[in-house]
Amino acid sequence: MLRLRSLAAACAPCHGTDGHAVAGATLPGLAGMPAGYFTEQMTGFKSGARPATVMTQLARGFSDAQIEQMARFFAAQPK
Repeated sequence: MLRLRSLAAACAPCHGTDGHAVAGATLPGLAGMPAGYFTEQMTGFKSGARPATVMTQLARGFSDAQIEQMARFFAAQPK
């Protein structure tokens, strides 16, 4: 679980701790996001199908297995 939290911590600066967005933030919170949606978006960033400067670079740093683990982690967090 500690390793998974370390992976998820990479998202915290923009998406909040454990995926809970900071009030008034323009970026979406990840907490409670359906795992399939998270995986689809991250895979799109990673492949370049969904262009985004920062997210493309971040997503390319994760393996598909790590993306799936993070997806399950964030889906399990209460909104």
